[in-house]
Amino acid sequence: DVHVLEPVARAYKENLPDPIYKGIGNFFSNLQYPSFLVSDIIQGKFEQALDHTGRFLVNTTVGLLGFIDVAKDIGLPNHEEDFGIALAYHGVPAGPYLVVPFWGPTNVRDGIGSIVDGFLNPIGWVGYTNLDSGTKLAIAAGALGLRIVNTRAGLLQGIETAKESSVDYYLSIQGAYYQYRHGLVTDGAEEEDEFDKEAPPARMPGTFTGVDSND
Repeated sequence: DVHVLEPVARAYKENLPDPIYKGIGNFFSNLQYPSFLVSDIIQGKFEQALDHTGRFLVNTTVGLLGFIDVAKDIGLPNHEEDFGIALAYHGVPAGPYLVVPFWGPTNVRDGIGSIVDGFLNPIGWVGYTNLDSGTKLAIAAGALGLRIVNTRAGLLQGIETAKESSVDYYLSIQGAYYQYRHGLVTDGAEEEDEFDKEAPPARMPGTFTGVDSND
């Protein structure tokens, strides 16, 4: 991350026009629709599933394959969901906290959820097309690499702040991760629930407060 990914992400963001940078982020967000929909259905959030479906249809058509978030401007907000959230909703324990190279902070439950989300992502469906194997590999690898760089570019300011202001950077990121996932699992509810108790008692959130969003 220090010697390769961060410098590439910084050059990517500094040299790419802001509308294109945001558009690429919107494009990858739009591709998460199948994962969002499955998570909505598993949790019984059918109204939210309609919102996600409306967002996908509007952004894919009027929004030029999702590069422009038109749906946000017509009252269809984005509700972030994934399979890990659906597992948490049904009481699956988080398991140990993990830091995976090129993946970042996660836990066993969210890691399994991310694998399922990967299968649901339309980019992976390229493997089932009639294209030759070399073209399939180039498309999949190129899309994955671009998504990783774009995501890392969105985290530049947040991670830099965490490194500069945290007594213990590892624990700061760990605490920020638990807070972020708690907000998603509880839909922003303030009350303590079982998810709170999954976090290590010695965690230190530090002053890490978030990321540079593509929105």
